[in-house]
Amino acid sequence: MKIIKNSAVLSQEYIPENIIARQEYIARLKELIRVSNVSSSFVIRGNPGTGKTLIGKYLLRELREFKGAYVNCYVNQSDRAIISTILANPNIRLPELGNSRSESLSSLLFRELPDRNNLIVLDESQSLKRTHSQIVYLLSRSKELGGPEVKLVLLSMEEPEMYLDKSTLSGLGKYNRIPLKEYDSNELYLILKDRASNGLYEGSYTESAINRISDLLEENGSARVAIELLRNSALYAESRNVFLDEDEVLQAYRDFSPPLEESSLINLDDDEIELLKSLLESISIEKGFKTSDLKDLGSGMSDSKIYKFLKSIELSGLVKKSRIGKGYSGGVENEYILRVSPQFLLAKLNILEKSKETFQKED
Repeated sequence: MKIIKNSAVLSQEYIPENIIARQEYIARLKELIRVSNVSSSFVIRGNPGTGKTLIGKYLLRELREFKGAYVNCYVNQSDRAIISTILANPNIRLPELGNSRSESLSSLLFRELPDRNNLIVLDESQSLKRTHSQIVYLLSRSKELGGPEVKLVLLSMEEPEMYLDKSTLSGLGKYNRIPLKEYDSNELYLILKDRASNGLYEGSYTESAINRISDLLEENGSARVAIELLRNSALYAESRNVFLDEDEVLQAYRDFSPPLEESSLINLDDDEIELLKSLLESISIEKGFKTSDLKDLGSGMSDSKIYKFLKSIELSGLVKKSRIGKGYSGGVENEYILRVSPQFLLAKLNILEKSKETFQKED
């Protein structure tokens, strides 16, 4: 039985006509971008699956009067690669030696951009902290540096203070910051219903199947994960030549591994990766852990190191803070719920370490 009518609708690249549960943010951004005659910056922060990329790409599609550019900074981490993508020119060359790197970059970028109506979206912008990039500094200060008007939108899993230096942050000024929360069960249901009506054949699935997925993933709150489970469930039902109903969803869910953002791991430093591996290997956990579990890993671990590690994995979307209780030293203790299985996360960490070793050898 054929269930999937249009697989593109169930992909992460699909931008629907109706953006559910995010229209208020989009309307606000469109107005601010259109009415202002000066350069301005916006930061949209949220965990994976909360709609950051969707909002950024939707704005570029809707604001056609702007010269828009979308850059994934996880894929394009160097300033040269980012500028090349913005200018749609893979063969750019920096000016002759004699100028500072910042002056060379700004000269090249500002010479090619139009005087106004530049809308630049930098996705996964937290990835720039590893490369000491200057691109956010240049774009946020474009007018001050003699360049054109630029509307800059940063999409990030982390707060800007976690990956931008002080001089860049000061250049952003009182920018507009939009924090995105995870979707609730009803919002996930509406998103899945919209994808199903456009991507699946009418009559090939039941309403209870959509309800079950939204209920199963309410704690996760990620539309990306919910859509992936819908796709997997549809494929599973197709392979069995049956309707997609609640039972098929539950069967697909048993073997389901939520998609994990590679950038969630790449932005952890080496010490944090080792600490996360030690935690996953030493504690029998299926869903989560407590702050005190970290304390038990070693007596030499300071409270500040524990706090930094927990903040990093929370902002990277690997865990969700679940509840608060009495801490190991009389203070506050949090419980953290893993968004993916410990085994799956360990496998990803091992792959990441091997790829880093290969890269270092080649370098």
